[in-house]
Amino acid sequence: MADIEKMVEKKHWDKLQKKYLNGKTEERLELAKACGSVSADETVNMLVALMQDSDAEVQLAAVASLGKVADDHTTAKLQLLLRQTPKENTRLTQAIETSIRQVRDRT
Repeated sequence: MADIEKMVEKKHWDKLQKKYLNGKTEERLELAKACGSVSADETVNMLVALMQDSDAEVQLAAVASLGKVADDHTTAKLQLLLRQTPKENTRLTQAIETSIRQVRDRT
């Protein structure tokens, strides 16, 4: 899946969105992880979409990556997801709280 990482580095947003945003679970997971390496509006937009993914691992990866690249404006979306997440889902709850802290620490 090094292709996805290279495409993120080269900022091929349209190709990434068309080919991988709605691709296989493994592709979405790799995209979520790769987007954490480039701080850009496009990566944040993809990560916000991926944090709503039906797969829990994709959601976790997207939330973790948002903690690395998002700005303070994105914390509202993370807080909304936190309110919508069942308390029993401690992995996602903790990941969201960590990401919010990371974003706030940078701003």
